[in-house]
Amino acid sequence: MNVPDEPGRPRGFIDSAARFEYARLGISIFLTALTNQQAVLLAVVWEEAGFAHRDIGLLIAIYGIPLVLMSLFSGTVANRIGLLPTVRIGAVLTCLGLASLAVTYDSFFGSLASRLVQGVGFALFHAPIMTYGTTRLTQERFVQLFGLLSAMAPLPYAFGPILAEYVYHAHGARTFLLLGSLPGLLALPLLWTVRPGEKATPEVGGLTGLMTSRRIFLPMLAAVVYGSMFGFISAYMAPLMLERGMTVGAFFTSFTLSIFGARFGLLALVENIDRRLVVAGGAIVLAAGLLLAAFADNTTFAVASGFVFGLGHSVGFPVISAWICDGTPPEKRAIPLALFNATFFAAITFVALPASVAIGRVGYVPVMVFISATGIVLAGIMVSAWMRRFRIP
Repeated sequence: MNVPDEPGRPRGFIDSAARFEYARLGISIFLTALTNQQAVLLAVVWEEAGFAHRDIGLLIAIYGIPLVLMSLFSGTVANRIGLLPTVRIGAVLTCLGLASLAVTYDSFFGSLASRLVQGVGFALFHAPIMTYGTTRLTQERFVQLFGLLSAMAPLPYAFGPILAEYVYHAHGARTFLLLGSLPGLLALPLLWTVRPGEKATPEVGGLTGLMTSRRIFLPMLAAVVYGSMFGFISAYMAPLMLERGMTVGAFFTSFTLSIFGARFGLLALVENIDRRLVVAGGAIVLAAGLLLAAFADNTTFAVASGFVFGLGHSVGFPVISAWICDGTPPEKRAIPLALFNATFFAAITFVALPASVAIGRVGYVPVMVFISATGIVLAGIMVSAWMRRFRIP
């Protein structure tokens, strides 16, 4: 994005005001994600409410349907009504979905309705606020600054589950759910303190045309592989750690701190490296982290595996996000980022079922080795695509 020279303009931002808007966006993303991630304890809440395991599984899984579908169409909605109105609606629905569980958590159909509202809300919030964030940035330091912004969403994993567990056991389900919605409510006023972004016309960047474009094949393939590895970790790393007698935080705390720490400095070093090589490198590091986790039999190895896995995610994820937007003006990035997020969320959500069946038959280690191999295959495809540029016709 070309911007006019402005004396004192912060490097990487469109103007002086954009730096402070960027900071407020980061706080809003963090607080809303902290509310959304209180869902990590919902299985415990419903189990103690007397729900059958089948019903609990359905309530957990049903969240993925509106999350994926509305992520896919959030770009179209944002182009129609504007980025900020979409973000605000999504943030309100995310808070409402969790807070309403304080009333509905002991009813299956009430919980179902609350989960659907929460899924729709976070889908409408996440991709559009990331898109709006790109409108505050120039191409200078874009990957680094966008990577830091996107790191605010997983940051609550570093302490959110521990805090949620304490509040739940100390105060019960109803108070836990009400207090869990408080961070998201605190974020809402911040979303009215930033300038409106330029609205793209509805027909710009049509979803159908984008999905048939050859240029998105490689980043979308990367989104599937990265999402599948992240989805496996999200779903099965906690039970694996507990089965081996280790605390869940041994992996997740080091993983989250690695993500946030690496994006402060590491992304600046890969800013100008070919996207394919960076994504290939990230996939190899992700595979290495997953392999370490597969064979981790003590806390030291669990911490190391979380750090390595977080490092791979830190390198690859923001670069894929930026890659899908290459050549697209900031105000028209809503649909490309919506497609990317929908693909990533779908991979996270739907890897759980085949992985569960495979774990039941062969155990954790072979499944984790197989999923790690997909990262190596992706790296090979990326490097092969990069090497084609040197072939003589």
